[in-house]
Amino acid sequence: MTSEESDRTFLEFLARDAPSAEFEEPIIADRALGASAETVAALERSILLALRVRAALDRSRRREAELSALYETVGDLVALRDVDAVLEAIVRRARKLLDTDTAYLALYDPERGHAYVRETNGSVSAEFQHLLMPLGAGLGGLVVQTASPLLQQWLPG
Repeated sequence: MTSEESDRTFLEFLARDAPSAEFEEPIIADRALGASAETVAALERSILLALRVRAALDRSRRREAELSALYETVGDLVALRDVDAVLEAIVRRARKLLDTDTAYLALYDPERGHAYVRETNGSVSAEFQHLLMPLGAGLGGLVVQTASPLLQQWLPG
């Protein structure tokens, strides 16, 4: 495969958002046909460059989606007057922005020394929607105690 052909092939892969594994096919084919080390090295450089372009495009798409969601959130929040509706919109948008299964907002009650779940999105458990979290107990209690956000990739159990 010539350099021009490989460039065109990789641009076509990028244009149709081909899976990453497909980018390896031209080099596998050229190796099978006995391509020179120089040709294979050039293809490898082209693959790396194409995958870097793809990663940059993915980051741009994600950033665009995040900014769009923030813009929508601002519009929603400005239009809302009810506190419950505002909190619901915030939690819904946080879940969308973070691309999570569940999101919730807990408020701390200093008189009782615990936090309570005020708003949820994506949770089907009635118990979770009325959960009390003592300081330091579980992930929610840790967040309340440290006053720091936490993004958990998985939950034990």
